[in-house]
Amino acid sequence: MKNINRIAIFLIIPISIYAKDSIKINYETLDFDNSKKKEDGKRYGIMIEHNDKINHIQAYYEKTYTDTTPIVPKDLEVKKYTLKYQYKINPKERLTLSYATIDDNLMKETNGGDIYGVGYSKNNFGFTQYFSDYPHFNVYQSDLKYTIKGKIQTTLIGKYIHLEDKNSNNFSKNAKNSYFTAGIKLHKHYYNNKIHLGAGAYFGKRIFAIMKDGFKVQHHAMEFKETYMCGVGYSFNKDLSTHLRYIYQKAKEIPINNDNVKVQNISLDFIYKF
Repeated sequence: MKNINRIAIFLIIPISIYAKDSIKINYETLDFDNSKKKEDGKRYGIMIEHNDKINHIQAYYEKTYTDTTPIVPKDLEVKKYTLKYQYKINPKERLTLSYATIDDNLMKETNGGDIYGVGYSKNNFGFTQYFSDYPHFNVYQSDLKYTIKGKIQTTLIGKYIHLEDKNSNNFSKNAKNSYFTAGIKLHKHYYNNKIHLGAGAYFGKRIFAIMKDGFKVQHHAMEFKETYMCGVGYSFNKDLSTHLRYIYQKAKEIPINNDNVKVQNISLDFIYKF
């Protein structure tokens, strides 16, 4: 019943009230190398977005299927629901609230987890505080972001992550108490904004991290070491655009101390404004 209520909140309400600005559909492939638990997977997502002079509302649903290795009893199936609201105080200042929840058929340690976020931004500076409430442990994450505008837009990112009660279970006990990772993203427009090029990287270890401004939750016990990404976007017209991205990551499966895991993601998005 709890999941049915969440589906109603994240899908029915946004569709009936807020679906008047844009819709984004995405498809993603996942490939795991040297993992003892995962082989490859597919991810599907849909976002409905409303944006006006005062409010910015985003509702996102995502489903991931992952083929697992023989040591895992069954294949992995994960559903995630995210709702994000931004209030525009004035043209320079924003307040943000977000909520996400996880439905995982294998990872009972994070299944049913609730992730809350609150943020403030002014001009080029932004701060967001996240709290991940899992059944046996909690995660606190503080994000700092600063954007430098120019011919190539540059965004500098810092993420501090602290785990509470990590030793209460075998899933998280091999993690460190705290992590810090730094990131950089580059973005450039060409040909009257028809073509968009982007690249980025994260350095420093992280675990149970909130990424993509609250729309991605890394809820499995994988300690990521490095992340590299690049992408290209194209606007067909003022209403239709697409984005293609590639992400390469190095990680460690901490419950079984399995190092040198490599994860590759390729994603394709279509955005329609109406």
